[in-house]
This record gives sequence, structure tokens and C-alpha cells, in this order.
Amino acid sequence: MRLAILAFAAGAAWMQLQAALPSAPNLLVCALAAVLACRWRDRAPTVICAGALLGFAWAGLTAHLALHNALPHRDEGRDITVIGAIASLPHRFDGGVRFHFDVAHTETRGATVPPRIVLSWYGAAAADPALIHPGERWRLVVRLQRPHGNANPHGFDYEAWLLEQGVRATGYVRPAGSRNERLDDWTPGAGYAIERARGYLRTRILAILDGEPYAGVIVALVIGDQRGIDQDDWDVFNRTGISHLVSI
Repeated sequence: MRLAILAFAAGAAWMQLQAALPSAPNLLVCALAAVLACRWRDRAPTVICAGALLGFAWAGLTAHLALHNALPHRDEGRDITVIGAIASLPHRFDGGVRFHFDVAHTETRGATVPPRIVLSWYGAAAADPALIHPGERWRLVVRLQRPHGNANPHGFDYEAWLLEQGVRATGYVRPAGSRNERLDDWTPGAGYAIERARGYLRTRILAILDGEPYAGVIVALVIGDQRGIDQDDWDVFNRTGISHLVSI
């Protein structure tokens, strides 16, 4: 069993070294060959080959599942009307707000939108904390693009980070007047309930600690939202060696 597990891990690592992702039919053939080879599982070479093939096929098929719902190139840069739910704690910044959005339905004919996207909504009205909350159902007119990140060596891989979260497109909300509207105050779902509770706690903490320089740190320690911590505070944490405590 231990030999098979090591071979499986080696097969998955082998997939990571491929210059291009093999086609799904070829990966299915590898998986089928591994299953058939299990008939001779009492032979060490057969166990190694079967485990490696199965790990290779598993890693490849997982990659296909993660990449299959990419935003089509034809839908980049065009106005698309979507209906869905606010799926994350909104991050407010100077001049707007950013949030994850779960797409339930696309009203624009012929458009294909991934099930989860990240949107920025710019403008003074969007920066109002009362505008959006997790779990609300909205109709929005958006303009999207495929995720892109800087390719600087040793830098943060933004595109890979989005892929880990299942996000296959980013964009912004268009100032489309009455076409952007809240359809429902609540969408059933455990994830939405958790994010709504986190939003309530953040609002209460910031209201009680209004103007206090450590308010962002308290929010990070209570609900895990680190985006309110100033860069000066992070510099202090780095110099004192406690950044990992705040991150945890």
C-alpha cells in the first residue's frame, strides 16, 4: 500500500512537469489502464506503474475540471447582465467596493459566464457600507476579463490565487442605472450565512472602535479579515516577528 501511495504521488508530480495539459480522453485511458493493472497488484513493478498512472490521470482530470469553465474570449470586454448572489465579505476601498459574486443566471443572450467571479464596483454610492451585504441577490451589468497576474519571479501569483478559489473571471460593474438592482435581501446557503455573520461582526467592531488605530487589527483577529490593517502596522509586525500570528 505504501508503495502504491508513493507511486500515486510521483504520478501527480509528473503531471505538474508537463508542458501542456493532456487531453481528457488520454487521461481516461491512463486511469483505465491503471485500474486494469490492479489485477496483478501482487507484483511490485505493476503496483508502481498503476499508482503512477492513476496519480497522473487524477491530477490531469482535476486540472480539466478546474479550467473547463473559463470565460470565453468572445465575452471579454462586453456588457453582460448577470443575476446572482454576493458571495464574500465586501472589501471597501477609496472609491468603491470589491466582492466575490456567484452567478446563477446570465440574461445576455449567447454569453457564457463562469459560476464565480470577482467584481469591483466604483463610485461614491458603491463605497457606501449599506449598499451590498453577503447573501443578497442582485442583477448586475458587468464587463469581464480572464484573470491576469504579473509574471514577476518570486512575486505573488494572483492568477493562481484566484484559481484556487474557483474564480475564472474578474471585472467591474457598469454604471447601468436601474439595471443594477437588488432582487432579494437573502439567498439561502451556509456559506452566505457565515459571510453575513462576519459582516455583522465587522460592522459592530468598527462602530465601537470608530477612529481607533487598532480597529483593523481587532477585526483581523476576530473574523480573519486582514484588509483593514494599515501597511505601517504590517511593517511593525514584520520587524517584531509576529506577522504569522496575525495571519493565522
